[in-house]
Amino acid sequence: MLKPGETFSLNDTVGERTRENGFTEGYIIRDGIPVTDLGGGVSQMATTTFNAMFFAGLEDVEHKPHSFYIDRYPIGREATVARGAIDLQFKNDTPYGVLIYANVTPATPTSSGVVTVSMYSTKHWNITTSESERYNITKAKVRKIDTKKCHANEGYGGFDIDVKRYFEPVSPNTETREPETFSTTYTPSDTVICTNPDAEDNVS
Repeated sequence: MLKPGETFSLNDTVGERTRENGFTEGYIIRDGIPVTDLGGGVSQMATTTFNAMFFAGLEDVEHKPHSFYIDRYPIGREATVARGAIDLQFKNDTPYGVLIYANVTPATPTSSGVVTVSMYSTKHWNITTSESERYNITKAKVRKIDTKKCHANEGYGGFDIDVKRYFEPVSPNTETREPETFSTTYTPSDTVICTNPDAEDNVS
């Protein structure tokens, strides 16, 4: 329960990314390319929580998009976290408490897992959104990596995009609020070619 005036921190809530805390290995982004490490899936939880906050009309305190665009996430409306460095924080700036409820449906051999984050409260805003065209387009590079932990990646270019959040008050709220702009710069995702014959994810 997030009371009026309180700030939520995802890092404080989920804790250290260790096996003892229940985390497993998955893909994370390091130095602009995908690698495996503890904490896979945390960005999916961060992005889903960010969108729940976004459409609940709460105040964005801290969020950082991924360095490059990942097409399974809403463009310009996503977040990554890194313990001790990057957090997702938002403030309940409404007069009502907000109950935050998260649920995970685990993956099966034939289906992907699903993360759902719901926020329950007295409605204070109707939220709508729009996005700009992509601009400042940049091109991807090709990197050849000769380590055994190489993971091949089909790259794509970077770009800038602007997402707007519009606030329409819901009675008895009479407050007016200007639209909020979230500007995101995505760097190119490099194409990675694994040259080590013993690489875990080698391509020729």
